[in-house]
Amino acid sequence: MDIKLLDVTKVNWLDMIELEITKQQENYVALPAEAIAASKFYDYYVNRGIYLGDKPIGFLQYYPNYRDEKPNEIFIDQLLLDVEYQGKGYGTIATALAIEEIKALEGFNAISICYVEGHDIMKKFFERFGFKVVDQDEFDETIMELHYG
Repeated sequence: MDIKLLDVTKVNWLDMIELEITKQQENYVALPAEAIAASKFYDYYVNRGIYLGDKPIGFLQYYPNYRDEKPNEIFIDQLLLDVEYQGKGYGTIATALAIEEIKALEGFNAISICYVEGHDIMKKFFERFGFKVVDQDEFDETIMELHYG
C-alpha cells in the first residue's frame, strides 16, 4: 500500500476539508477545516494529509504539547480517515508513519493522544502502538502516552 504523509499546503488544503466522516464520528474529532483554521494561530502545529498514492484519504495534526507544559511531548490532536477508506488498515499505516516521523524530531521523548469517552475503539487502536492510558481529563477525554528514547 502506497500510504504517505504530505504537508497540508495552499495547494491541497481543500482536499483535506472535503474528507468525509460519519455524523457520529463528528462527536469525537474536529473536522479538518476547524483543525487547519486553528493551526494558523500557532506556527508549531503540523498538518499532514494522509494519501493513498495521489488520493487524499485522511488528515493528521500534531504539535508540541506546550499547552499542558510538556515541551518534550508531541500531542497528536487529530487523526481521521475518509469514511470510504476506514477499516482497511490505512489508519494503522498512517499512524505508524506519523510515530516514525515524530520520533525523528529532535528534543522529544513522548507522544500523547486522547480519545473521547464513547469512542473506545481508539484505546485498542493506540495500544497496538504501545500507548498506555495515563489520565482522564475534565472533558471525559482519556489521555494515552507513548514514551521512547
